[in-house]
Amino acid sequence: MVDFKKIDAYFDGTMAYQTQKRRADFRSRALRFIKFMMPSVAAVLVALILVLPNFKKNNVISEYDMTLPKKGELEKLHAEETTFSISEDNGKVSILTADSMDETDAGSKVIKIINPKGKIPANTKEVFINISSDVGFFDQAQNIVTLKENVKAVYDDKVTVETGAGEYDFTKAYGHGNESVYAYGNWGKLWADGFAYDKNKEILYLNGNSKVIHENSVLTSKKQARYYQDLNKIEAEGNVVLQREDSTLYADKVEMFLSDSKKMEIQKIEAFGNVKIETEDAVAKGDYGKYLPQNDEVELKGNVSIEKDGNVVYGDKAMTNLKTTVSRMISENKNGRVSGVIRGTSIKRKRS
Repeated sequence: MVDFKKIDAYFDGTMAYQTQKRRADFRSRALRFIKFMMPSVAAVLVALILVLPNFKKNNVISEYDMTLPKKGELEKLHAEETTFSISEDNGKVSILTADSMDETDAGSKVIKIINPKGKIPANTKEVFINISSDVGFFDQAQNIVTLKENVKAVYDDKVTVETGAGEYDFTKAYGHGNESVYAYGNWGKLWADGFAYDKNKEILYLNGNSKVIHENSVLTSKKQARYYQDLNKIEAEGNVVLQREDSTLYADKVEMFLSDSKKMEIQKIEAFGNVKIETEDAVAKGDYGKYLPQNDEVELKGNVSIEKDGNVVYGDKAMTNLKTTVSRMISENKNGRVSGVIRGTSIKRKRS
């Protein structure tokens, strides 16, 4: 539709006048703006004159990266003061907290955790394993938590384990670490080169060189020591040495049976392979040994020998009282014979 008013304004000069008026108004506003901004522009120029020589003099170069974030960078997970849960195959749920959580790479599902703390339910009802460390990583795909720096695990306030690093697989309910470990509780103290823990079997493995102190006993081994929580039993393998107040036991393998989890007293000790017991005045050897602390007696079986005061007696079985140092050699052969050497003289005696 044609606008006749605009056509009339064009021919009678009205439009030209309005155009000229708008241009004059624009020039007037521009001059006022320049006049207003001149002091500010002058101040900026003065500042640049004063500052630029200093930058050049001190060789300071300031760069600002104004590029856009890399692809996927905005997709990384970040959370602070957070709580999260991890489920096991048996349906039990562990609750962990952290000061902050950051995904290491976008889409990697590996989360870096600062100051992680949490509770892992044990097999025993209403019993938890409290874990903590300075730094941790949670692999969501593998359902594995790796803890580093000042790692601590407390089992029902009875056993505390400290190490430099450890890993726990929530799917297998299995944890392990290859750094030195120290543990303590109402049962005593222990040290080892590394550890592993099977929660389903309730077994703590001490790998490499290990040392266990319990009451007045010190147990060391070169291969591995194991603590069975449900059986209250300690096993040690590899050049095992058990030192007590008045005797030292050597063997390839040693088993210590403890009383209930509250008292943790030694009920029985069994030794297997190359067994040797040393006291102040005697040395006894055999293939198998058993020690009963209630009556302080040691039983030896298989290729038994007892050496005392230069005398050596051989037999199939021996009973020795560590308090009285009295030994009884027993033969399990049909002929009922034992043999021995007394001060260089070979003897044989038939039992009555």
